[in-house]
Amino acid sequence: MIYQLLNTMYHLNIKLEEINGKTKLVYETGFLNDRLKEQIKKHKQELIQRQAENTAARKLGFLVYDHGELYEYRYGRGAFLYIERLPYSRASAWRENYLPGQAEAYKTKTIVHDVLFEKAFEQAKGFIEWMGKQRGRRVG
Repeated sequence: MIYQLLNTMYHLNIKLEEINGKTKLVYETGFLNDRLKEQIKKHKQELIQRQAENTAARKLGFLVYDHGELYEYRYGRGAFLYIERLPYSRASAWRENYLPGQAEAYKTKTIVHDVLFEKAFEQAKGFIEWMGKQRGRRVG
């Protein structure tokens, strides 16, 4: 539901923005009908939460697809970390490794599956932080 609402808002250039400490709808006249306005009001907290999650993911270096349905983080050549939303505020996080010129992953490692989104995000964030520490180590 949130994806569809975000998609509609995106195509009509309707935004939720923080203005003077309040969350406001920003849109052009004539693009927001009463039905859509009620849907946005009804799901306001979920929309704000999704925006915050997407912002946090971008700050970590994730690419955000489909308004936060899928997140992708590249941490090496042919090495990717993904978070995918599932129904009922659930998510999965996993890593995939690809060889040059191949479309199929040769290695897939599940980090978490079918957990609350917050847990999947924290696990993925923990992996990114761990990778940063590993790269900082000197060998030899």
